[in-house]
Order: sequence, then structure tokens, then C-alpha cells
Amino acid sequence: MVGNQMVEEDEKGENGKKVPFDEIAGVPVVFCLKDEIPMEIVGTEIKETEKKKFIFKTTTEEHKHLKYECPECGRYYLRDLERRRGGGCFIATAAYGSPLAKEINVLRRFRDSYLVYREWGRNAISIYYALSPPIAKIIERSESLKKLVRAFLTPIVKFFREKSGK
Repeated sequence: MVGNQMVEEDEKGENGKKVPFDEIAGVPVVFCLKDEIPMEIVGTEIKETEKKKFIFKTTTEEHKHLKYECPECGRYYLRDLERRRGGGCFIATAAYGSPLAKEINVLRRFRDSYLVYREWGRNAISIYYALSPPIAKIIERSESLKKLVRAFLTPIVKFFREKSGK
């Protein structure tokens, strides 16, 4: 227990050391902004978070967060596990037909490794989450819109894939 927040045991590998982030499936790479080295997963915490309802209305909920910590400077980062469920790539999911499409993973990586670390990026993500679900529903119903959106996303995905080297 840390304050009033529960912290779970560290994930342990075969040798009893902390498991590096890339050995846990589906968990994004998180680098320390100060030391520019990968952070280690040290447990989870329950934290109160804001939930957006439309653009201007918010409520709060308790969410489980994955806690990363820098082994050099001790800085930490909390990643909301519940909010990320489903990936949030509504428009791309509608265009590609599946949340498991490799193109969507490229877009998620860009969001999780770049946008979330910048205030303007977090604002853009919030606006996207508020506006995109109804747009995605329209795209889902039209093959021509799916093709148009895929044509628009293809060069963006290619650019992000080349920049990340994956």
C-alpha cells in the first residue's frame, strides 16, 4: 500500500529480476524523458481519472494504471490500462475492419510513444476520442468511405512505420 493506493507485486522473470517492458505482450515501450532509457514496469496502482463525456463534460472514475519507473533517476509514469482497452483507434478500425490490423498498431505506437508525452498531443487525443466514434460508425457502413480513409491513412502509416523502424 502506497498512501491509499494499492501497489501489486513486480512482474518477475525466470531469474527473479524485473521483467523488461518488451517481454510483456501488448505493453508499449516507455522511455524516461530525462535519461532516455527504457523504464521498467514496477507494478500497478489504482488512480482516479477523468472520463470525458462529450467535449465539455467530465466525470471521475477509479482506473488501474501500469506503473513504469526509470532505473536511473527514479521518475515514474502511469499508463491507464482501462482507458486504453480497445485501442481507441475508432476511424482506423472502421476503415480496416479490425482493431488487430497491423496498420492500427503503427498508429497506436505513435500515439503511445509520441503524442501522449506532449500537451498538444494529449489534447488532440481527447478531441479525437470525443469526435471520432460517430464518424467511425458512418465509415463502417460504407465500402467507398472505408477505401477513401484507407487511402488517406496509408501514407501516414508508412511514414510512422519508417520513423519507428518497424
